[in-house]
Amino acid sequence: MIMRIPFFLFISAVVLKAQTPDLEKYIEVRSGSLPIILTVPHGGTLKPSNVLARRYGVTGMDANTIQLSEMIIEELEKRYGGRPHAIISRLHRTKLDPNREIKEAAQGDPTAEAAWRRFHDGATAACASVMKKHGMGLLLDIHGHRHLDQRVELGYLVKADMLKRSDAELNADAALIASTSIRDLDKRSPQSFAELLRGPQSLGGLLENRGGFRCLPCPSKPNPGLLAGYFSGVYDVAAHGSRNGGTVSAIQVECPWHNVRERPEDQRRFAIALADSLGVYFEIHFGRKLK
Repeated sequence: MIMRIPFFLFISAVVLKAQTPDLEKYIEVRSGSLPIILTVPHGGTLKPSNVLARRYGVTGMDANTIQLSEMIIEELEKRYGGRPHAIISRLHRTKLDPNREIKEAAQGDPTAEAAWRRFHDGATAACASVMKKHGMGLLLDIHGHRHLDQRVELGYLVKADMLKRSDAELNADAALIASTSIRDLDKRSPQSFAELLRGPQSLGGLLENRGGFRCLPCPSKPNPGLLAGYFSGVYDVAAHGSRNGGTVSAIQVECPWHNVRERPEDQRRFAIALADSLGVYFEIHFGRKLK
């Protein structure tokens, strides 16, 4: 007896087979062994003609963030004997913005929508893997900015006006803490919420003290001040951080151009400082060593 495959199933299989290599090229998903996940949504340069250009929203790329992330991966492996999970969009932001919900991100293009799903399915799977193996972890969403004040901006889903509050006010606001991308980490850390955001052993504090990188928030710059730009975090850290549950917390890492992304030597210096800082950060706030 000859088995006949329905024509529509045959066509679907052909289409899926044709799309898969492109999706793998557009969105790179790498498994790791450390309790760290890197997502890199805006560093891609690919502008395939089969993907429609986005008609609204921000379309500028974050130059050199993929190169910077590769160095961060290398420096983490040197120090801790393993690699982080990594999800990297190779598509230019004119074609896809993974750091937005799917409607704005892909704007109806089916290939862009499939790429968006691959990016976020990859991040979700990485978080699940980290939670299963390590019990908790940290996702870093790597970006670039061009604000006049060239600082490493660390976003926890705490708006700029909230950072203008006193430490006591921040620590007393249970609703605010519960709405952040580090909700679970706040429960684990022996330090207060305000210290976790901008104390000497916050990520910003460690980067300033260990690498000399000017950060925001941190002890020397606890809030943006008047008329200063600041990215507090958007879709990726909201979707994959611990705001809505789970034990993977997330931080949006906005890297300035000068002294961080501009030259390979700048990228390497920042990657070294971040890798060193994360070792201390995990030991203090997560209560465990990375290595």
